[in-house]
Amino acid sequence: MVEIKAQLTIQYLASFIFFIGLVVLVYLAYSANIPRFVKEVEKENIYSKAYQLSEVLVNNPGEPADWNDIIDIKRLGLSDQYWNKSNLISNLKVQQLSGLNCYHNDEHFKRVQGFLDLNRSFSIFIFNITEDGNRQLLFDCVPSAFPRAAVNATVKRIATLNNSGKMELAEIIVQM
Repeated sequence: MVEIKAQLTIQYLASFIFFIGLVVLVYLAYSANIPRFVKEVEKENIYSKAYQLSEVLVNNPGEPADWNDIIDIKRLGLSDQYWNKSNLISNLKVQQLSGLNCYHNDEHFKRVQGFLDLNRSFSIFIFNITEDGNRQLLFDCVPSAFPRAAVNATVKRIATLNNSGKMELAEIIVQM
């Protein structure tokens, strides 16, 4: 009987080493992009939360819709419930909210955070844009210690401010 022995050729070894090298190269190239991809996903997630918060503030009247006092609020919203138009906020609601004075006041900040049902830090600024282009601060809500995170998002929106029937421009800035 004739025995057949396996032979290991140089071509086989070279192609096997080339194949293993190619697999390792593809793996390293793919795994180098994973942290960048995860960071971009986190960034988009935080940006979407900041946008949702700005959307709730600008286009939702809150609960109840005609809250006149901070004590009555169940959910915060600044939209003018009488006009029921997109991007129209009530100056009366902004004034009531600014009476809370939550700038670097943790107790009042936690209260506003509860009105918005958020569990993360944020900051809100509302400016009245005058006819000459200057910005007048109407409301600001900033925690006393804003945590520095690797990913932060800022959303700026322009809305109309109903100031007792006089329509003015307002800028709402939400940061997370």
